[in-house]
Amino acid sequence: MKFSRIALALAAVFTGLGIASGVAWYLDHRDDAIERQVPGTEAWVPHLVITAVVLVWWVIAARRSPLGARVVFSPLLRPIASRIGATFRTSRNPLRWVAVAFLVFLQLYGCWRTGEQVFAGLDENFTRNAWGGPSYLGAMYCHYLDGALIFAICHVGLRGATVRSVDRQHQRA
Repeated sequence: MKFSRIALALAAVFTGLGIASGVAWYLDHRDDAIERQVPGTEAWVPHLVITAVVLVWWVIAARRSPLGARVVFSPLLRPIASRIGATFRTSRNPLRWVAVAFLVFLQLYGCWRTGEQVFAGLDENFTRNAWGGPSYLGAMYCHYLDGALIFAICHVGLRGATVRSVDRQHQRA
């Protein structure tokens, strides 16, 4: 697997920014008064269904790929980064540019939000009425599961919205 340095750097920067904002949120919003748990806010049934969907999707995708890890890391690999670059260089369709930019933005937002939840989730009020709450582990499970599904959907969308790279080395994407 050959990773795109730009994709890795952007993911690391946005995750780092998310971690920093999560620490700031935790330090600024922490309160000794714990909110009351509202029944039904935990949303476990939909997340068990989402878990099944993600597992089936990744198993099928892993079987199609020589390396199962490519399923998880494919948005960070060179082929998709090459396709994104090729789309902005060669496509004359502004709607395609907007679609690709939105999907990249959504993935970067996901990196930020994932990072933020690491420390902000330590505040009991952050997870109290969250999906998977009131526990930290439950809330993080549900949020990261949603994130994994969003990343996968964005990647499929990027494969459809981008054009093939003229770089022969990355044509398999």
